[in-house]
Amino acid sequence: MNICYLDFWGGFDPNCNWFNLMFRDLLNDREINFNSTPQEADIIFFSSFGNSIYAARNTKAIKIFYTGENEPPRLDIADFSLSHDFDTHGGRNFRLPHWYMYINWWGEPNFPHARISVERLFRKWDPEAVWNRKEFCSIIIGNPVRNRIEVAQKLNEYRPVHGYGKVFGNYFSSCKVDLMENYRYNICFENSITEGYVTEKLLEAKVAGCVPIYFGDDSASRDFNEKCYINYTKMNNHALLSKIAELENDFQKFQQICSEELFHIKPNLDSLYSFLKGAIKL
Repeated sequence: MNICYLDFWGGFDPNCNWFNLMFRDLLNDREINFNSTPQEADIIFFSSFGNSIYAARNTKAIKIFYTGENEPPRLDIADFSLSHDFDTHGGRNFRLPHWYMYINWWGEPNFPHARISVERLFRKWDPEAVWNRKEFCSIIIGNPVRNRIEVAQKLNEYRPVHGYGKVFGNYFSSCKVDLMENYRYNICFENSITEGYVTEKLLEAKVAGCVPIYFGDDSASRDFNEKCYINYTKMNNHALLSKIAELENDFQKFQQICSEELFHIKPNLDSLYSFLKGAIKL
């Protein structure tokens, strides 16, 4: 099976990435070449960080578009797509929210592109251990969206909020989940709001045991259990401060939200594999 990657982000390695592990698992009985040319490819797997796909649009390959960005599927060029869109577009699009990409579903050792193991994903934290964490709240951002800065500043008036990322001049390049395990809360706001667009932010905070303070589209509650996070989307700063003060002064209430599971139903890759098998005609 010849697979060609086109128009992925800078630094994308065709020999080491999340999709390689996915394809190897899906096509476990076949030899795969991940460095195919478009002309030789059976599958062209492309994204939105370039325009090389236009020169390859008339090749015989099955064309599958992937995006983790807040953008629609490019089904004018692709035969099939993986995107945040709930619309199946007549069976041609599969919703693959970006947070899936942060999970090492296959137990691949020392895999830097997805540091959350399945075991870590479903770990149950002891609420008392989280309650006793020394640090109050963290925020890790590179994009200075106004509302997240304002919330961090407002909460910092109550108790110290530690900011990481270029916005704060406090760069952090290691595993974010490891860092967040030192905090009781994490401010995890999406960069933009569109139905179905749910990134890794809430996931990482909850996996770290934090109570996530989330801002995003209401459709996040279709992926995650809305009882496990504080939904700032439906609040103002005064209401948020009241909620935090309530949790900080009542262990039973903190325990209740901290004990909630992240998922309604544990996720897996079965539906994705079923979609891809149909697309590739396996």
